[in-house]
Amino acid sequence: MGVFMKGKEVRGDGGDAGAPFIVIEGIDGAGKTTQLKQLHQWMEARYGCPVHTTGEPTNRPIGRLLKEALQRRVELDGICHALLFAADRIDHVKSEIESNINRGIPVLCDRYFLSSFAYQWREMPGELDWIESINARAIHPHLTLLIDAPAEVCMDRIRRARSDTELFEDLVTLRAIRENYLELARRRKTVDRIEIIDGAHPAGEVQQEVRAHVEAVMQTYSGG
Repeated sequence: MGVFMKGKEVRGDGGDAGAPFIVIEGIDGAGKTTQLKQLHQWMEARYGCPVHTTGEPTNRPIGRLLKEALQRRVELDGICHALLFAADRIDHVKSEIESNINRGIPVLCDRYFLSSFAYQWREMPGELDWIESINARAIHPHLTLLIDAPAEVCMDRIRRARSDTELFEDLVTLRAIRENYLELARRRKTVDRIEIIDGAHPAGEVQQEVRAHVEAVMQTYSGG
């Protein structure tokens, strides 16, 4: 069955899309990218349809500049980071996300606006309202899965995976951003569906919980 419910327009909150927009979030080293890859394979087999995977920063012009900054090749202050991430996100929605979910193709995204809120709130503690305001035109995911794990666990995974680290990949910063994620999940529970999953568990157990939440959302579109 190649698609789900065709022909519906996407509202500003993503509510009337033809397929769900699902985001996986978490601090660096939490395992979100691994979980997204496994989820993609399982969804295509389970539902017999194409599933589009993407992530932020994107590979488009603004996203490439942000990747340079994350790799410390370009120096940008917090305001520039926030504005560029918001611009990359709107470009991402218009060029890739909306077109797929409107055609009935589910979209899985590695990071979205919750990342901006969590990371940039760390850089600009008094500016959360402003950070949220510049992202106001970004559609809301139908489901956000927050893979949560202690910063110490995540830092150990990062060091075992590669020799270099990116901007924000230090223990003090990861601890603060993890707390931001958890606080944001609490604050936003009335406007976004955010499910917190214990990412310190074995990857297979995490994936089973991820799939259970995704199945609940997919039933809305596939009729079960």
